[in-house]
Amino acid sequence: MREIVLSVDQFEVLFQVTHQLPNFQESRLSDLGCTATDLQQLTAMLRAVDTRVPDASRVRILLCGDEAESVAELAVPEGEADEGDISPREVRVTLPSRIAERWYELTRLVVMALGSRELFLRTGYEPEEVEAAASVLNF
Repeated sequence: MREIVLSVDQFEVLFQVTHQLPNFQESRLSDLGCTATDLQQLTAMLRAVDTRVPDASRVRILLCGDEAESVAELAVPEGEADEGDISPREVRVTLPSRIAERWYELTRLVVMALGSRELFLRTGYEPEEVEAAASVLNF
């Protein structure tokens, strides 16, 4: 099973940028292969993860088949420990592969359409920060 592992900081950037997508016309999203249902699933997954992120050190997104439901859970990975025996805590969630495979292009759409100033005003992030965070989605 493929997965995407994000730091909490990367997740926060992607969360803010992805939440700009509902402001775009559905036709622009569908041109990138993203349906209204896909967008709802993606934003619902992000909201579920966001409520658990303050207690986590990373986010692990497991890519699955289209029928799977996204359920976010806070977990301590087995066999891992940081200095001082403090285990990292991660939020684990599933996301249909077809949505994850389009997520990078969707973030690029937001950056290109808004431009640097508007992107910063809406998300608090510069295009370079978004590109750095979204680079893990480019597979």
